Formats: sequence, structure tokens, C-alpha cells
Amino acid sequence: MFPADSLPEEGCSNKISATDSQPGSPLSRMAKVSSGLLKLTLTTTILTVCALGQSSIVISQIYGGGGNSGATLRNDYVELFNRGRTAVFMNGWTVQHTSAAGSTWDRVPLSGTIQPGQYFLLQLAQGNAGTAALPTPDATSGVNISATSAKIVLVNNSVALTGSVPTGSQILDFVGYGTANTTEGRSAPELTNTTALFRRSGGCTDTGDNRADFITGPPAPRNSRTQPSPCFVDASPLISAAGVANAASFESGFIAPGQVVTIFGSAMGGDELATLELTADRQSITKSLSGTRVLFDGVPAPMIYALSGQVSAIVPFGIASRRSVELQVEYSGRLSNKVPLEVQPTAPGIFTMDSSGTGAGAILNQDYRPNGLDNPAAKGSVIILFATGGGVTSPESTDGRIAVGIASQTQPIRLRIDGVEAEILYAGSAPGLVSGVMQINAKVPQNVGTGWQSIEVIAGARTSRSGVRVAVAAE
Repeated sequence: MFPADSLPEEGCSNKISATDSQPGSPLSRMAKVSSGLLKLTLTTTILTVCALGQSSIVISQIYGGGGNSGATLRNDYVELFNRGRTAVFMNGWTVQHTSAAGSTWDRVPLSGTIQPGQYFLLQLAQGNAGTAALPTPDATSGVNISATSAKIVLVNNSVALTGSVPTGSQILDFVGYGTANTTEGRSAPELTNTTALFRRSGGCTDTGDNRADFITGPPAPRNSRTQPSPCFVDASPLISAAGVANAASFESGFIAPGQVVTIFGSAMGGDELATLELTADRQSITKSLSGTRVLFDGVPAPMIYALSGQVSAIVPFGIASRRSVELQVEYSGRLSNKVPLEVQPTAPGIFTMDSSGTGAGAILNQDYRPNGLDNPAAKGSVIILFATGGGVTSPESTDGRIAVGIASQTQPIRLRIDGVEAEILYAGSAPGLVSGVMQINAKVPQNVGTGWQSIEVIAGARTSRSGVRVAVAAE
């Protein structure tokens, strides 16, 4: 949501590097020094895409009861699957394992290539019981995994994970099952000596939630010789109205002009994440990204990012006079179904630090440093908040244009902290960021509580989602 040349080099960086030595007006100065915060928050409208690394390879089956009492198979195993459209080279990757609450990780090296729709069988430790061997494995290891609860992680390097709750872009897929203390979303079901975890739809389902993605059943390991089961066969994009959400709050149901939205669906882009690009004059972001376009009544929208199952764009300001529009996503010349969407003057949502839609807000204090319990805002001081869905501005904003100067929201904007009205000093476009990102400068009221306090934006007749917080200092 900012110029491409200020994107974090790491792609999913969570580093903050703001300084307090920039010259210029308060607004232009803020835009410069806030870039570190925005790298952390506004780029994370990519949501869970940046929570893990990028790969179409997923863990598709887990079985830890091999050779145990009552088991038929003699070995544990982990099965991988390529749910994408292109072959993936895995040399140097590892599958790593620890117990449900463990922090010391076993590593199993991987090598070779997995074609689209192909499975890969990793044979693990053998037990004393069982009567049947696995199909010919594609790799072997003596690692023993739990028959009931554990954490299994696919990693794009050979470095051992650390801690009980590992994070980072090297993690390509994470499955916690049973009583695992770390999971992707909710925990997958607990297993037994006679049940395995199966990723739904033959391995194609990946919602980012272990409980939703996996079911249990009798173990049925598949290897690279198994008949391929590709997830995509030149399919057209598919979307639904419920899958169109405010990129800051994840609320759905209606849209507003200039709102940054995230669209969930299928076949909407490539297997690799494509992030925003500037036009040749470097004054705007493009309305097409790696073959993907988002169309509102046929009008292309500025593109933030594109991926097969998830894209983000900015609703054109020109829909302001309409009551509804039809949304379509186009990828490689193939159009999705049409989805009707209700149009409202505003649909406010506050960006949050962890991109979840709740928790610590994307807020700068008066010292231009990110707000938090380690740097709370003093009562009476100014905070700078970033949101979207504020509606049209005056002067009128141009679709995809990088904001220069000040353009105020035409709808009345209010802010409440701990239920108390805050004084608004400015509400409008964020200089240096793409039009559609709303910046609000406001004073923290004197009569609010300390510590984490609720914060809400009221834009016109709409109030932002509850659950966003700002840290307020004790007097």
C-alpha cells in the first residue's frame, strides 16, 4: 500500500526501523518515518500469506502409530503434496518434528522434485508391531513421531527450528495436532494407533487452519508413483461475496469507495506471491499484476498483491454513487463468476500490528515510534492511526495514485478511545501512501484508562470492528 521502492526487502519483514530525524512538515515527516511500521502492518494485508513462507508444497498426511499395538502398518510416515501448478525443487529442505509442547526439533532432509498434483512419501521409524510395509517411500528416516499429538513442520532449509513456537518465512507449512501448543490456526484432531491425518480434497485444501484443513481416517500412504491429483486444471477463478473482506478488519458484507479489500477464492493468480508495482511514471500502482486483475463493474482496480487463493485490491472511488456493483477477478484471461456487492459510503477498518483485525493497532505515537506497552501514548499527546474504508476525499482521490499533500475525508470521522471521544486533528489520505489508506491524527483524551484501551473509528454511520487496542501511559 505504499510505493514499491519502500517495500521490505525480505518480503515478509517484521522489522521496525523508524527514526526521529526527518525534516519537513509534520505530515510528510510522519510519512517518511512511519515506513518501518507500515512495512510491518500495511504489507500484512497479505495476512497469513506472510505468516509462513511461500510454497505450493504442503503436508498432506501424518501417521504416528506405525508398529504400535493394533496398527497394521509397521512404520510412521509423513506425506507431502504439490497443490500448485508448477514443479517444486526441494533440495536442502527438511521436515521437522517435535512433541506437542516440545522445543527441540528432529530434522529429516528432503531432496528431489514434486510435480503438480504429485505426492511424496517420507517413511519414518518402524515399531515392533504391524504386518504391512509402506508403499515404496520417496525418502526414509528413523525419526519417531507421536501417535496422538505433535508438531510437524515443512522448512525450506536444513537449519533446526528453535523454541516451542517457531516463526519465520522459512516455515512453509505447519501442522499441530492433538494437544500441540503451536498450530496453524486451530489444532488438527488427535490421532490414535489406527488413524492418520488427511488434508482435505486430496491435499488441495489450505485455509491456514489445521482443524479446518485436516480430517482423520485409516492410514493410506501415497508416494510419487500414486496417480497424480492436480488441484488446478486451467480452472477459471472462483469467488464468493463472503470471501470479499476489509483488508484491515476482515469484515465483509459491503464495500466502500477507496477501501482496501482482500478477496479469498481459487485460481485467481499464480502459485508465487506477486506484490504491487508502480506505473512507469512512479506516481501510481498498477491495475494488473502478474496476469491478475480485479474488476468492479468492469473497471480494473489498483492491485496490492495476487496469489492463487488470495488477492488484494483497492475499490475504485468511482463507485461512490452506486448502491451495488458486480465484482469479478480475471487471471490469465479467464474471468471468475460475478459477485454482487452492496456499496456503502464508508466501511472503516483499522490496520493492526499482527494483521489479524484485532489487538494492537497500527498506530504511531507523537514521537513517531510504534505504539505499544513498551511505548504507550501519553494522555493529551497525538497518535497517528492507519485505517481504510473512510470513503471519498476532498480533493477527490485518484484510483491507485500515491497521495501527495492533504486530501480530507468528506464523511465525518470520529475516534473513540476507551469509549471517550478523541479530538481529531486530521483525517484523510496518508501522504506518500496509496490513495485508500486513511490516516487519522488525534489527541488521546485525558479521562481514559491506562494500559491497553479499546480504539474505534466512526466514519459516517459506520463503526470499525471492536477489539483493536491502543496503549495509554500512566500519568
